[in-house]
Amino acid sequence: MIYLKGNKGSTTPCVELDKTKFYVVGAGLFTGITVALYPVSVVKTRLQVASKDIAERSAFSVAKSILKTDGVPGLYRGFGTVITGAVPARIIFLTALETTKIAAFRMLEPLKWSEPSQAAIANGIAGMVGSLSAQAVFVPVDVVSQKLMVQGYSGYATYNGGLDVFRKVVKADGVRGLYRGLVYQQ
Repeated sequence: MIYLKGNKGSTTPCVELDKTKFYVVGAGLFTGITVALYPVSVVKTRLQVASKDIAERSAFSVAKSILKTDGVPGLYRGFGTVITGAVPARIIFLTALETTKIAAFRMLEPLKWSEPSQAAIANGIAGMVGSLSAQAVFVPVDVVSQKLMVQGYSGYATYNGGLDVFRKVVKADGVRGLYRGLVYQQ
């Protein structure tokens, strides 16, 4: 077991990671997953905004229609925006997760709770802080990419890329428009 540095006699476990490998491998894996699953997101988004007659079709028929009209690039509409924003968001998440986990372990150590209890609480706090930090970046990216996914479809506006969407959303709704859907509002 490896313990926190700088705390002689510390009983707080800490895994020392090669951060470079951690970020490179993590970013590579997340990017690969994003590439593989992105078409599913495009089809889902199209089904969510579709008129009733189109919405009653299957996801397969929507994918087939996209391929017929736009080819494979149609299944990746908005993908550049997602990758551009997802990589920094994931780095922010992993950094916040690891630094918060270490800080939380240090804060919990004086309480003398069992190691599993400390780990559960520290990991929970770290996960929340990491997620909140990453969502500050990723939600606007998601809003932009979803507008790109449906552009020109079923009467939706068309854009000249992610920056155009960003500018138009901020102009119309302010920065708050980039966080639409983050919190449920009535």
